[in-house]
Amino acid sequence: MPMVQASRSHCGAGWTHAAAGLVQVQVRNTDVNAEEVYLADADGKLYGEIDPLAPGATAVLRTRLSAGSYHVVCSVNDGTPVHGPEVSVSGAAAGVRGVRPVTSADLAPRVIAYQRWVEGRLTVLRGQAKTLSAALSSGDRGSARAAWRTANRMWNTMGGAYGAFGDLGDAIAGDPLGLPRGVQDPRWTGLLRIEYGLWHGQTPTALARASLRLERDLGSLDRHLKRTQFQPLDIVRRTHEITEDTLQQTLTGHADYGAHVQLADALAQLDGTTELLTMLQPLLAPRYPGLPAVQRQIAKARTDIRGQHRWAPGAPDAGHELVDSDIAQLAELLAPVPTILEPRIT
Repeated sequence: MPMVQASRSHCGAGWTHAAAGLVQVQVRNTDVNAEEVYLADADGKLYGEIDPLAPGATAVLRTRLSAGSYHVVCSVNDGTPVHGPEVSVSGAAAGVRGVRPVTSADLAPRVIAYQRWVEGRLTVLRGQAKTLSAALSSGDRGSARAAWRTANRMWNTMGGAYGAFGDLGDAIAGDPLGLPRGVQDPRWTGLLRIEYGLWHGQTPTALARASLRLERDLGSLDRHLKRTQFQPLDIVRRTHEITEDTLQQTLTGHADYGAHVQLADALAQLDGTTELLTMLQPLLAPRYPGLPAVQRQIAKARTDIRGQHRWAPGAPDAGHELVDSDIAQLAELLAPVPTILEPRIT
């Protein structure tokens, strides 16, 4: 296995030839800074990467290459990439499909459009929170529960933006884990706090203050988003992470405080993923042949979730196993998307 240098002065030094098929090269960072190291062809398509590679560290870059000309690319501290010498790969074995890198400029209009979509949803959610406050103040538990379900579902469609919400996200939909008094801690606020009260015998009027706090926090979030720009890398990561959260948090009942709305939340989270993929589709479709399979799996998951009439997290139930397997398969299909769409400097 050849030892290849990664640095601004000797990028790709040490790699001279390879046979088609499985290609493995040891890459050593001989620079003083961390690097991103790619394997690219003359058209700029990428076939493998190590990201990041610390100064002095060594890692193996593995990929499968068809016959052609390739080179190592070294990017130090997100600076202008340095391209190593061309290496000829010969043989008849098939290689992986190259992916043309995506830049921040490519992503910018998509991310801006998504941010505007989230801001529109937040405006609707603020109105739903007012409806919830009115129902709680009137003492009508049934109306309050219905209003809470509506607001909670809207919140769960916005998962692609959670990374931009900061502490306000925790105030709006955080759990009491880590608080000294748990569910009784007065610092616990937001949708889950109201859920706990509505389904654990607390009077609706006693929860009115919590709902007014929710309204204020949503207003603060609205103002925060108007002066904040979503980060492209965060957005593309959420294309996969929303589904991971559905599998690990929602369907397990981790965030269930009495309303048992896991299936409704899962559907809302699928809607959120669909919106992200729709925004990113022009960039993703020509780069990811698996996108149609993703879309079919989302449709299947929706159908199977709607076919469930009860839900007991963790129970050995056929419906539970079906939905879990749907979401697990979707998570697997979505796993390559953040890597494909990660913004890079070319």
